[in-house]
Amino acid sequence: MIVKICDIISNEKISSDKDDERGVYSMLIDAPEIAEIAKPGQFIHVKCDSFTLRRPISIASSKNNKIRICYDIRGGGTKWLSGLKGGDNCDKIDVMGPIGNGFDISDASKKVLLVGGGIGIYPLYSVAEVYGENAAVVLGFRTKERITFEKEFKDCGVDLYIATDDGSYGVKGRAIDLVREFLDKNNNNIDIIMTCGPKAMLQGIALEAAKRNIRRQVSLEERMACGIGACLACVCRVDGVNKRVCVDGPVFDISEGSGVDFEW
Repeated sequence: MIVKICDIISNEKISSDKDDERGVYSMLIDAPEIAEIAKPGQFIHVKCDSFTLRRPISIASSKNNKIRICYDIRGGGTKWLSGLKGGDNCDKIDVMGPIGNGFDISDASKKVLLVGGGIGIYPLYSVAEVYGENAAVVLGFRTKERITFEKEFKDCGVDLYIATDDGSYGVKGRAIDLVREFLDKNNNNIDIIMTCGPKAMLQGIALEAAKRNIRRQVSLEERMACGIGACLACVCRVDGVNKRVCVDGPVFDISEGSGVDFEW
């Protein structure tokens, strides 16, 4: 794990909902040491201004000595992040990472289904880069204006499916609805499902995968304090055992047993 003060190359809003002060932001950080060792599904712990606790943010990509993080504004810390500047006379950022266990990308010949919802789509992007045409991707958004990374995923060569809650783009409904339809047609062609997003979506995906005896890995989002496993603030139960999301996860393989194998 590396603690580093890094230059910000760029920091920009990437969702098109201009009237929403929150939105989604993408930050590119010059962090060679972290980029060299980061794995898909890991995260960094970011120091935000004078706030005591760092903010955990997933690494969307790590290449060319740079890491990219994507975040939405959920409070004072991320609001402060959104105001930082890149480019000439750039701001600097204090980051710690990479942290945690990532997704299993040991065999890129496997057929994988990636399912992301909301801010959970971004850690799946670097997985899509590895699997390429062997991956199908289902992404869920609230509205068309919230859609991001569509081009980035398509450029990986994946089969991409998008659902929006209001039907303004793609299929109307939730990501889980698209997943059920996809698995009904392609169940025998999927070796593993990897997913990240809201808790209800993760539970639904885990249940659908268990019904079909498909290996499944879930990336859990949880509030954290220390980020190094000492404070136990992010503990959840996986297969009946207490696990720390920061260091035992955030990615958990819950392929044993049946049904929903994790709880908060």
